[in-house]
Amino acid sequence: MDTPLRKLTLVCPKSIQPTVLDTLDGIDPPLPGYTSHDGLGHGSSMDLASTAEKVKGAMKVFTVLMVLPEEAIPLVLETIRKACPRRQISYWIEPVLDFGRLK
Repeated sequence: MDTPLRKLTLVCPKSIQPTVLDTLDGIDPPLPGYTSHDGLGHGSSMDLASTAEKVKGAMKVFTVLMVLPEEAIPLVLETIRKACPRRQISYWIEPVLDFGRLK
């Protein structure tokens, strides 16, 4: 039976983007790939937000999306946890029903 694929989503404060991306790029074995994009986080947890972000009610964040084998996820999360201790990083894991490339 094939290893199940999962989508791992990380939402991180924009201020730690270089550290997170460098950490992901350094994971061994290498990740199959990921996508990142900028956004705004809204909600009650604004501990790391700047004063201007608190006034606006939104914090600059970036999101990382990746599809990878289920057994690779603990290594990714632990590596990020060690590189970015005590940071406000949210994550969630979703099943992937199908994955491929259009040709």
